[in-house]
Amino acid sequence: MTGNCGEWVRGERFGLRLDWRGGLVRRIEVAWADDVRETQSLSAAAVELKAALLRYEARQAPVWPDLPFDFSGMSEFQRAAIEELRRIPPGTTRTYGQMAAVLGRPKGAQAVGRAMGANPFPVLYPCHRVVGANGAMTGFSASGGIAMKKALLRLEGAEQGLLPGLEE
Repeated sequence: MTGNCGEWVRGERFGLRLDWRGGLVRRIEVAWADDVRETQSLSAAAVELKAALLRYEARQAPVWPDLPFDFSGMSEFQRAAIEELRRIPPGTTRTYGQMAAVLGRPKGAQAVGRAMGANPFPVLYPCHRVVGANGAMTGFSASGGIAMKKALLRLEGAEQGLLPGLEE
């Protein structure tokens, strides 16, 4: 894909938009499926992303496609933080403080929060799995906010009794 464009893929519950610029994916947006219309003619990468999204929604291993992500606007710490997200198993969470400790900055919970807010590739780099102290649902800057974060965690099998922030 060359130039600048966006492609929406739609699943049953969620939609994902690939924002392409110069052959690289600059951002992925997440939205409720009812709020988006799928792009008519999808690139091969978008077709793979849609298949993975449908597997994800069916609670199967999504096997996200290896997309040409553009990480150029991210600091070394931000990149390390979002890479660490892929090590958090689906349906489980880490606190910002736990992430900071893993990243070698035990007092860096706020820095982790800023890195999560700067994550240009939500769902594929699952920043929704990072929560506040004691499981508090905080800080999800993607479309749908905290409601989207909770929906993604529930889809992944997070249990309400084990994660206090999932109460209705």
